[in-house]
Amino acid sequence: MSVSPEGKVTIEGRFATTPPCTARTCLAPGAYTWVRGYPDVSYGISQCHASTSPPEAPDLPLPVRLDSIPPSLIGVTAYSASTSGVTYDIAYDLWLHQTGTKQPCMSDGTLEIMVWTDYDAQALLPSSLQVGSATIPFAVGRVAHSGTHEWSVYASNIYRGGKTAPWGGTLWFVPDRAATVGRGRMSVDLSAVLLAAGQLLRDSYGWPDPARHYWLDSAPFGVEFGPASGNPMDSGPSRFSVRISAYCLDVRSTLPDASCN
Repeated sequence: MSVSPEGKVTIEGRFATTPPCTARTCLAPGAYTWVRGYPDVSYGISQCHASTSPPEAPDLPLPVRLDSIPPSLIGVTAYSASTSGVTYDIAYDLWLHQTGTKQPCMSDGTLEIMVWTDYDAQALLPSSLQVGSATIPFAVGRVAHSGTHEWSVYASNIYRGGKTAPWGGTLWFVPDRAATVGRGRMSVDLSAVLLAAGQLLRDSYGWPDPARHYWLDSAPFGVEFGPASGNPMDSGPSRFSVRISAYCLDVRSTLPDASCN
């Protein structure tokens, strides 16, 4: 990873081998995933490594309870990707915890919400994990899209009554392939994501209202990568590059005028 004088971040991977993490020391050795890592630009408190967190952002200091987040929380990113030898997705990774602790770590009840903006076919989740669709407004450049039923929602390790796997549970919001962005600026209405996630958890899993019982503590943006085969047990190579020239959470604007200026 490198940073230019203008603040542009380049994440580059040239891995000859990418073995799966199945040892006990791994955070989720039983996850059985093709993902080998998630290099990212951080916003908020780093999960399980609070001391490495970036400085607190004045417009949206984290952690913050969901019902205290301004109604227009827009994720804004400008990036370009080169992904010819890898299974990948480019995504926001929203982490929610049941308390406002400043030292969050994955545990039963922790909720991860991934919001993909680009991906390849190998990255797609099994259809058995799809639990619905969602309407999430977004903008590409300055062109706004309603996002009506353009996002598929997947769930894993989420159980009834607010329970998850010991390392937490995950929801994925995945746009239709035609709505992805491999190069350019994409802005996503993350408030709509949180509302849709809350409704799903209440209606389908019997969770108490997440807006009143969960805090957003981290919202990084980066690239999940793994071997090009997409096989969870493959140790093959991974090669990719992503250049992020802008990333912010805008709480003072609406689509498509949100920006990082």
